[in-house]
Amino acid sequence: MLWPLVSLILLVLSVGVAAAVVLRKVRQVRMIDVASIPSERIRRLKEQIILQKFERVGAEKLGSVAKVARQGVTTASKVGRRAVQRLYAMEQYYQKLKRVPLDASEGTDPEAVKRLLAEAEEFMRQEEYIPAEKRYIEIISHNPKHVKAYEGLGNLYLRNRQYAQARETLLFTLRISPDDASVYMSLAEVELAEENTKKAIEYLRRCVELRPGNPKFIDQYIEASLLAKYPDDVRKGIELLKESNPENQKITEFEERLSSIGGDPSQPAEPLV
Repeated sequence: MLWPLVSLILLVLSVGVAAAVVLRKVRQVRMIDVASIPSERIRRLKEQIILQKFERVGAEKLGSVAKVARQGVTTASKVGRRAVQRLYAMEQYYQKLKRVPLDASEGTDPEAVKRLLAEAEEFMRQEEYIPAEKRYIEIISHNPKHVKAYEGLGNLYLRNRQYAQARETLLFTLRISPDDASVYMSLAEVELAEENTKKAIEYLRRCVELRPGNPKFIDQYIEASLLAKYPDDVRKGIELLKESNPENQKITEFEERLSSIGGDPSQPAEPLV
């Protein structure tokens, strides 16, 4: 009777030690100015993404161990072993990532990166987020300035409602590609999900400024502006919609909704700031 209890205690302690190592690494990660030290900033972001993944998985597994421990020693032992094995495997991957040279992209096979990106996007379509995340991180580990991989990773976190990580990853993507309208759109979606409508509209203004003819971007810009009751932004969005697609059936609807928030559809819009 004593041995199963001792085994369980040792098991939980082992998982706790593994998690403590991971959490200590997370606390050591610090953000630095990419403008002053681009290479180090990129490496730090890569490490942060991986370490945050460690933290999430470690916490989830520890929670599972605590839960099943109440159900029986055998089940707890199986879950605990898997938790330790998973943490160990992720630690090994982290160490491998740290050894990747910063100029590794020069020796990376473009076809291999293309294949990994296609696989990640297919996994995203199938809502298989864990393998998709793995593919994106693998691309980043070899090519630390791959915009599509960072953007894909940010959108993955957005879909998983991991908004803080999505925001961090997408903002970093803008540092690499500051005029990417789709990244601004994704950032707007993050802010809208957290009901930060004012901040979302700031991103949407930039988005339609970069891509004034994109109906999806314009539509989101108008909807967010109506939600925030910003008539000038609504008028600007309607004007852009008329320029890009004057036959769009939603124009009349948007004008009616503009009137409902006290705006005058006939009044010209103020320039975007």
